[in-house]
Amino acid sequence: MILSVNLSGPLPAPYKMLHGFENMTQELKHLLSPQRAPERLLQLAQGNLDTLVTEMDELLTRATKVTADGEQTRQDAERTNDRAKALRQVVRGILQAAEAAKEEAIKLNETLRTQDESLEKSLPELQSEAERLIAEMRSRELSMQERIAEDELK
Repeated sequence: MILSVNLSGPLPAPYKMLHGFENMTQELKHLLSPQRAPERLLQLAQGNLDTLVTEMDELLTRATKVTADGEQTRQDAERTNDRAKALRQVVRGILQAAEAAKEEAIKLNETLRTQDESLEKSLPELQSEAERLIAEMRSRELSMQERIAEDELK
């Protein structure tokens, strides 16, 4: 393109055109530099892809482990919840049996009213001890453990 321009004549040199050629030359040098070579860019892209694949494999492995841990935790929570429910049923049964024993002791005490003072003293003592045991059982709050187990299950 430069050879086609006549600079020997009386006309001034076309500086605007020459400046455009200079800019285009610089841009082409930049585009053809070794850093911008397609092979080099392809190698960088391949390296980035390999790194990405490796990181994705690691993330998949971690996700698999977390999923397995979550499943194990869910199973543990279910077992804990089942055991808490069974314990609650056992305690309720014991409480009902203790209340029934207390009622039976009261009935027995009323039917055995005799002149024997030792018998009279031992039955009220037994009754007070049974009442103390029932009060202790009622004071223990097991519903909190059941809620905790249900929360773990969720």
